[in-house]
Amino acid sequence: MAVRLRTIVETWWWRILILAPAALSISCLNRSGTYRALIFDGGWIAQTYVVSWLVLTPYLGWVVIATGRLTYALIRHEAARRVDEFFVGAAMLILIGLGLGAISLLYPQLVLGLMVAALLWDTRSLRTPRRIETNYAALAMLLLGVWLLGAVFLDRAVIPDVISTDVQQLYAPYLAEVARNHSIWLAADNPIFSDFEIGHGNGLHLLLATFLPPHVAQIISFLYFVGIGAVIFELIRMLIPLRAFGPGWDQAAIPMALGVAILGLAWDSGLHVMEFGKYHLQTAAFCFYFLLVVIRSCEGRDRLAAGICAFAFALSYPLYAVFAFLISGLGVLAKALQRDRSGIAMGMTLGLSAAAGCMVAFASNYFYLGIPATNPYSIFRHVVSIDRFSHFGSLDILDYFVLAQSVGVSDFSIGSGLMAATKLVKTVFEAAAFLVMISCVVSFADSKLLPGRSSALRAPSSGTAAGLFVLVAYLVSVRLLDATLQIPSLMRLSFHVNALIPVASVAVAFGGLAIASRLAPGWFTGRLAPHIAVLTLFLVCAWTIRAYPWRSFNADGAMLFVKGRPLDQMPRVSADWRRCDGLQQSTGSDRILALNGYRAMVPCYFSPLLTRGKVIHTYQSDVARDFRKIALGTADTAEATLRSLGVKLFYVQKQNCDFWLNGFSDLFQKAELERRFAVHSETPHYWLLTWKDGDQTLSPQVEAGISALRTKSKDIYREAYGTEPFEVVKRRSTLAGKRGDIAALGQLSTCQ
Repeated sequence: MAVRLRTIVETWWWRILILAPAALSISCLNRSGTYRALIFDGGWIAQTYVVSWLVLTPYLGWVVIATGRLTYALIRHEAARRVDEFFVGAAMLILIGLGLGAISLLYPQLVLGLMVAALLWDTRSLRTPRRIETNYAALAMLLLGVWLLGAVFLDRAVIPDVISTDVQQLYAPYLAEVARNHSIWLAADNPIFSDFEIGHGNGLHLLLATFLPPHVAQIISFLYFVGIGAVIFELIRMLIPLRAFGPGWDQAAIPMALGVAILGLAWDSGLHVMEFGKYHLQTAAFCFYFLLVVIRSCEGRDRLAAGICAFAFALSYPLYAVFAFLISGLGVLAKALQRDRSGIAMGMTLGLSAAAGCMVAFASNYFYLGIPATNPYSIFRHVVSIDRFSHFGSLDILDYFVLAQSVGVSDFSIGSGLMAATKLVKTVFEAAAFLVMISCVVSFADSKLLPGRSSALRAPSSGTAAGLFVLVAYLVSVRLLDATLQIPSLMRLSFHVNALIPVASVAVAFGGLAIASRLAPGWFTGRLAPHIAVLTLFLVCAWTIRAYPWRSFNADGAMLFVKGRPLDQMPRVSADWRRCDGLQQSTGSDRILALNGYRAMVPCYFSPLLTRGKVIHTYQSDVARDFRKIALGTADTAEATLRSLGVKLFYVQKQNCDFWLNGFSDLFQKAELERRFAVHSETPHYWLLTWKDGDQTLSPQVEAGISALRTKSKDIYREAYGTEPFEVVKRRSTLAGKRGDIAALGQLSTCQ
């Protein structure tokens, strides 16, 4: 018995010890009051927060890879590449998280137990690293990669995103709600339907949010950011035919692939500027992985990866399936030209799995929310179940959004799309031609000055040309779609294709060099050309990192946060949490309906600093469900409805004309203010009104001040839209006349 116990201890003690730092980090991140301290205090709590994420992030990546490895072991009984393990693991966790959430089993104990079990199983494969040949060029590139990843990690992943209004009122609140309810389904008193639609399919986020703060979404995005780098590395190793230039280029393969991956990640207006608190990096990562899958030679495990990943990808948000369909179509076309039946089957698997995920997502949304999706609303508005949707929100509010947002969006323009696509193709091929010209000159000079031993040149495979076609065609197709439709949300989502510009340029350039090497083989016999190419790429990568991610790192003051500066003193942060805190301290648990200052109040909606549901959100709340009674009904109906919902306080920000929806209700007309309301409190920045009770009065100055702001707000909307969009919805009329000056909306926050 003692011998058996000793054997068990020797087998497991080091495995458990490996997980101890992760457990300590989780404990530190869940310390009570951490969010408040990060905002107002900083100091050692902020520093501990940074260190905890620094320690925990590799473990989270390990969980994803271990899940993928376990999936391959159970289904295919074969090993796979690390990049495949990562994406299959992420897809499986998406499905597991969604499944557990659907049956209301998202408990931290269960989730942590499953993840620990996966890690302990994976420790069986831990071995002493094999000795590898030293490649100093690759090591130098690797150090550049560490610099890039370190800067992006601290700047975009660790610092909580308190700049994006969407992250604060759409993404983080739903993850917090899931952790509270242990389910993807919404609580009756907090029907955040838009958050549900966007977030409930992202199972990996749901799993980790059960035992970590909602800002774990930024860490997950960072893991996907690294995953994209790994995909680019694999793509370049396939698409750049370095072997065609002779034996001297073989050792340059890994440094070159690393360098181009760094360029892709660090490119201007690319991946590092995307909002890490959203799910866009997840979308981008799977799109990159699908490109890799359809380009490379098809194996049995590729069909497994394509099927699982495409299904999970579309299930996370059904409209993403359009990217999978595009890549699938390009892959099938390329493989058909190569007469590769297995490749065609794999491409079909990708497309069909995405279609299946899309249909399941649309169906589940319809049977729960009553609408398949709220975007594009103009399509799904015709099939909505009004009865079901009325449990969550108001279609009148969505009508208002469509009307308001359509003014700022340009019309459909195929001409603009073709122009943008043509410009992009021109940019890629001009850059490639420049690289080919410079490389030929250097190679020719090198062959004359330091000629090496000539060797038989190997032609690149036909798969290289097909891969280049898929890569460039995808890049051009997405840009064409963006510029044609000109939908801001789609354009933000499509930022990921910017990372393909340097990748495509370099790949096309080396394709051209492969042709040149066949035409003039004597030019490529020099000994220094590979070293010059790697050195040049190293310098370009260093410049790119310093010019873009590092500049953002400094502008955001990332090191200030690492050193302990609180969030409310960080550069570029304009949110006023002290207003939220002051409202909580002065009004207790009473609920507040903000009549104006919509954007200024973003930090207060769903804030962990406030009582749950205290500041009522404009379109995602129990109050919003009764929008027709409150905003579109009579003053008497609106008052009765608000009183029945327990709303006692009404916030009006001074010098702010950003009135939205409820603020335009007849209840808040000038004639009704004096009859129904009194001042609860007043500060230099806002009035807080309450229901009139007894002899309470509203001073003429306050009444005039609020009415003036409300009138000015209508004037600004009329100037911007050519009419008042609220009145259009209220009267159920059409938007007549020409558009106004949309820039006038900039006056809302200051009334000037």
